[in-house]
Amino acid sequence: MFISKEVETLYYQYRNNPFGKKKDRRIESWLEILGRLPTILNAEVELINGINIDFDIQDNDEIESLLLQLIPWRKGPFRINDIFIDSEWDSAKKWKRFQKLNIDLDGKSILDVGSGNGYYAFRMLGMGADKVLCLEPNLVHVSQFSAINHFVDSENIRMIPERIEESGLKNSKFDVIFSMGLLYHQRNPTEHLNNLKDLLEENGKLVLETIISPKECGIALEPSKGKYASMPNVHFVHTDNGCKSIFRDLSLQVYAESDLAVTNDREQRSTNWMPFKSFESALNLKNKSITVEGYPAPKRKFYVLGKAS
Repeated sequence: MFISKEVETLYYQYRNNPFGKKKDRRIESWLEILGRLPTILNAEVELINGINIDFDIQDNDEIESLLLQLIPWRKGPFRINDIFIDSEWDSAKKWKRFQKLNIDLDGKSILDVGSGNGYYAFRMLGMGADKVLCLEPNLVHVSQFSAINHFVDSENIRMIPERIEESGLKNSKFDVIFSMGLLYHQRNPTEHLNNLKDLLEENGKLVLETIISPKECGIALEPSKGKYASMPNVHFVHTDNGCKSIFRDLSLQVYAESDLAVTNDREQRSTNWMPFKSFESALNLKNKSITVEGYPAPKRKFYVLGKAS
């Protein structure tokens, strides 16, 4: 059983088709691409120092051509033989910041909410996670996850193209839940965290990563028209005090927290695998300490939370 009967039931509709009954004109094309990926035997997969996959095959160019058709690759990088998927985000940098918190994932059941293409979830397997369930509504990311797991070929990781609030998950419990880069997109951040808390084991850990506004913003910065650093649908960018106020209201205890990390164009940028506007369009050209909208430039932070005893 994969984590719980509830999860098994939810996943059933996606067992043979990663998109299930979702509607998108690109699905037929994605399924064709996935179907053309070659069958691999005896691949060597390394998930500890990155996501590195090696196997014997004659034509890497064909594989690269297929994977390039799944752009934009937001999270990564991934290395498949000599193919280097140079994603928009160098996600290894964020993962290193998480690892400094010394959170044990060995043998744990994990829920990764808003998982993107599964980069972090694969890294969780590299840290010994038992099973990882990814929730990701963006079907482009689902296609990329399916391509990568075609080569990794792990039964310990699954992706369901649903939002947490629409997934129907109610009775399952997870040892660790990740919510990274989601809080500022929530119209109701308290409800988001409470939904995650409800799915957490009594002694489980909730790993939250988000953008933090300066304390001068009070509880939270509320961007005009929902635009912040060129990102749409940003409703609240909380301060550290604002986050901790929500934690107290929900009886969530802070077990660990990271230092603030300034986002820069070495961590997020345009590449051949994400050839559209990126972080270079997020900041004021004359003053990199503010966004193009005039708000404080993004700084990010991890919190590790648990149910207060």
